Amino acid sequence: MTRVEGVRPIIDAFLSRLDEVVELCASTIATAVPSYGRGGEPLMDEVKDAVRTNVEVLAMVLSEEREVRPEELQLIENVGARRAEAGIPLDDVLSAYRSVSRVCWDVLAQEARAYEGDALEATIELAEAIFRYTDQISAAVADAYARAQRSIVREQEGARREFLADLLYGTDASPEDILRRAHAFGYDLSLTYVAMVGLGPERDGRNESAVSAAAAGASTDAAPDAIVLQKGEHTIALLPSDKVSDPLMVTEKLIAELGFGWRFGMGGPELGLEGIRRAYIEAREALEVGLALGMEGPIFRFDDLLLYHFLRSDPSLAARFIEQSLGPLIEYDQRRKGELVKTIEAYFHSDGSVKLAGESLFAHPHTVSYRLKQVERLTGWSLRDPEDKLRLQLALRAYRLADARREDQQQ
Repeated sequence: MTRVEGVRPIIDAFLSRLDEVVELCASTIATAVPSYGRGGEPLMDEVKDAVRTNVEVLAMVLSEEREVRPEELQLIENVGARRAEAGIPLDDVLSAYRSVSRVCWDVLAQEARAYEGDALEATIELAEAIFRYTDQISAAVADAYARAQRSIVREQEGARREFLADLLYGTDASPEDILRRAHAFGYDLSLTYVAMVGLGPERDGRNESAVSAAAAGASTDAAPDAIVLQKGEHTIALLPSDKVSDPLMVTEKLIAELGFGWRFGMGGPELGLEGIRRAYIEAREALEVGLALGMEGPIFRFDDLLLYHFLRSDPSLAARFIEQSLGPLIEYDQRRKGELVKTIEAYFHSDGSVKLAGESLFAHPHTVSYRLKQVERLTGWSLRDPEDKLRLQLALRAYRLADARREDQQQ
C-alpha cells in the first residue's frame, strides 16, 4: 500500500523535536493534572521517562503504519500499574495520557502546516492513527490500573485482617506496633468500644458487609466507623461508644438495620487495647452461652450472664459439679434411652408445673411425676428443697454449656 504523500516528512520532523515534545508533554501534565503536580520532582522525573516511551512508541506506530506491539503495550501498562500503586486516581492517569496525545497532535499539526506540499490527506491519516493509538493505550492503561488496584486492595485487606487478628487475639506484636497499624487503617484505639460477635443468616463473608453497612446506619454522624471482621461463621464488630450515650441503643438499632435471623453476643464497653480484647472475649462467650442455653435473643449481654461465666471458667470443676449433681441421671438416660434430664429441664422451665412440663414434652402429667420421683431417687436431691433445686438448675446449665463446648471443639 502506497503511503500518503507528506506523512513521512511530517513524522521525521516530529521525531527531530522529540526532546521538546517530551518536555512540553511533562509540563502540560504537571499543569493540567493537579495530582501529578503535587507528586513533586521524583514523580515528574518518572513521568518524563514514561512520556518519552509513550511518544517514541507513537512515532514508531505512525512511521511504520502498524498497531502497538505487545511488548510496547506492556511498557505502557506497567506505568498504569505504578500510578495505581502511587494512589493517583485513574481519571488523572487517563487525563495525562490524553494530554500527551493532544500535545503530539499539536506538534504534528504544526509540522503539517509547515510542509511545503499538500498535507491534507497526510493530516487526516495521522489524526486517525493518533485516535486509534489513544483509544488502545487508554484501554490498556485502565485495565492495568484496575488489576493493580485489585491486587492492592487484596493486599490491604490481608494486612487489615492480620492487624485485626493481632488486635483481638493477642500476638507477639507490640502495643506500639498495633497502635501504629491501627492509625494506618484509620482506627482510633484510644476510644471506648463495645464488642459484638454475631451469627447471621448467611454464615459467610456477606455478613461482614451487611454489618458494616448496618453499623454505619445505626451510628450517629459524629461516631467513627465500626471495625468489622468476618472470622469463620462469626461476624465481629467493634462499635465506638465514646460519641454514643447509650451503646445498647446502638446495638439494638444495628439489629433493626440487619433484620431477622441475627444473634449477637455483646461485651464491654471497654477502653484501650487490652479492654478491646476483653470486650471481644466477653462478647464471644455471651453468644456461646446464649445459643447453648437456647435463650431468647437477639442480643446476649455478657453482664447479664455472669453466673454462666463462672460455670464455664473452670471446665474441670464444672465437670466435677455436673457428675456430682446429674451423673446418675445422665448415666440412666444413656443406658435406658430415658429422658430424665430433659424432663427435669422442662419442669424447671415450666416454673415447677407438672402439667406444663408434660405439654412441652408431649407426655402425660403422671409420666412426668413418675420421672421426677426417679430424679429424686437417683440423685438424692429433693425438688421441694430450695437449695437442692438451685443445685440441680445450675448443674443443668453447666451440663448444656459443657455439651455446647464439646460440639464446638469437634467442628
